Amino acid sequence: MKIVFCIDDNPRYLMLAKVAVRSLRRLYGADVPVLCVYGGTCGETVESMERERIPVAVYAPQLNHKTVPRGFHRAIGAFLKLELALVPELADEDFVLYSDSDMYFHARFDELLAMRPPYMAMAREASAPFYHDVQEMHYTYRDRRYTVPLPFPIWTFSSGVVNFNLSRLRRHDHIHNFLAFCLQNVHHIGNLDQSLLNYFFGKQVTKLPPRFNCPPYRTEAREEGCLIHFHGPKPWDIRPDLWKDLRIHHYSWFRERWFELLSADEAELVHSWE
Repeated sequence: MKIVFCIDDNPRYLMLAKVAVRSLRRLYGADVPVLCVYGGTCGETVESMERERIPVAVYAPQLNHKTVPRGFHRAIGAFLKLELALVPELADEDFVLYSDSDMYFHARFDELLAMRPPYMAMAREASAPFYHDVQEMHYTYRDRRYTVPLPFPIWTFSSGVVNFNLSRLRRHDHIHNFLAFCLQNVHHIGNLDQSLLNYFFGKQVTKLPPRFNCPPYRTEAREEGCLIHFHGPKPWDIRPDLWKDLRIHHYSWFRERWFELLSADEAELVHSWE
């Protein structure tokens, strides 16, 4: 199964993606199949990934700076995962494992790679339940109006790691139905692309064990976690009080492991972000 990352032109997410792949290759070797889907316009970003020997698929997304509210532009690369079923370089892939770029691959995850979910598989969100302001969402697709009811509140699944059944999403043009919902309701959401996946697919999501999307602040992260997700504070976020409550348990230990995968020049750059 191919492991897919998505980035835009933010240099910090570029650095995260490169380190994520390095940690992945330590577990599965240099030939582990990966792909970076890139939705930006900077040639230097593509060249940097190619120097890292990471294949790149340059893709022009429908959910872009013009269609996504400005408040989400800081992490707009995350929305790329919603369109993986349309990426030409993935046309022959029935299933892919998507990973956020802020991931540290700590232990092998063969069971996850072997899974074949009906639609997609995700782990439960590790933080508090998410509240939303509307009770239902509406959208129109092929001249037919649809209503999507929403629970209140909702414990969402985390889109930091998603095992996607791309062939199911392509069937009967289901992916375009979903994107119609996304484009017409993106202004309602509060939790980036994750809200759109949870609201639309709901009970069709297969639940993953926490070890496959485990933030470093969970007490079991070091012993049981496989995919360690820097959910919230990134490895350079050590000073802002905003992240104080999440820099607990194994955050510092995993931060050190993450920095070990940087070159001296990269480490100097990342320290300048602190």
